[in-house]
Amino acid sequence: MWKKGLLLGLVCVTSLGIKAQFKNSYTVSDNKDFDKVKFSLNATNGQGYIEASDESGIMDIHSSTDTDIKPQFKENIINRTKEVKVNLDEEQNSSISSSISKRLFSSQSVDEYTWKVYLSKLKPMDLDLNYAVGDTYIDLSDLPIERLKMRTGTANVRINYKNGMENRLVMDTFLIKVDMGTLEAKNLHLSNAKNIIANVGFGKVKMDFEDAEVLNTEVQATVGAGSLEIMLPDKNIPVKININDSPLCRVKIPNGFIQTSNHVFVTEGYENTQINYINFSVDVAVGNIVFKSTKN
Repeated sequence: MWKKGLLLGLVCVTSLGIKAQFKNSYTVSDNKDFDKVKFSLNATNGQGYIEASDESGIMDIHSSTDTDIKPQFKENIINRTKEVKVNLDEEQNSSISSSISKRLFSSQSVDEYTWKVYLSKLKPMDLDLNYAVGDTYIDLSDLPIERLKMRTGTANVRINYKNGMENRLVMDTFLIKVDMGTLEAKNLHLSNAKNIIANVGFGKVKMDFEDAEVLNTEVQATVGAGSLEIMLPDKNIPVKININDSPLCRVKIPNGFIQTSNHVFVTEGYENTQINYINFSVDVAVGNIVFKSTKN
């Protein structure tokens, strides 16, 4: 399968020219045999980059790694869904401690990333992304994502939506699980996710809803010994926060919230029957939960 994928990828590289410097390439072509794509990625190490592509193919994967270990690719069609499974088993050429401390997102160029994945806008997609070690930037702007699952070990992941380039579909579930790494989701409201689920162990997660104007989202979060920071909408979007905490944790609620019961806080004028809202249900053991608002 790798030889076949490599051959197809080389054809793609020849046509694009600019991507000819990549040593390993793989392309998934489009056809009428499937209506949807389920993409599963397992990366053990390295610097990853994912964004939308304007090409006619469903998916292009390119690598500039020097490793001799070849990635594993599998394709299958089940009930008109194209299942693509990719294992990027790189050599462990960076330590866990260096991965945790590394912060390249703000200055790193696309060419500096080891693995680059370009996804099509043509058909709905489910993404199942697993990162063990390394740094990953994921730009989901203008992509048709129905479901997303993200799991990280000690990896550092940044997810972004560009302003004005929201998810093309209503996303059913946006699920993230962070063990010891970090995850930052910028403009998360543009995911159009009905349900956002976060499970934080010892790591750190930041969710940004600051520029949201319209929301209809339920956020469920569980935090062990890690931290969760949430940027609340700057506009007058009703917010409800339900906290199940312990004496060993730290929870910060912005000024202006009204405490309606022992564990529930709402913004002024919140009603359970309204359409435009965001609800948070958070369980925390010994970690930190911080809600921030630019209005306070």
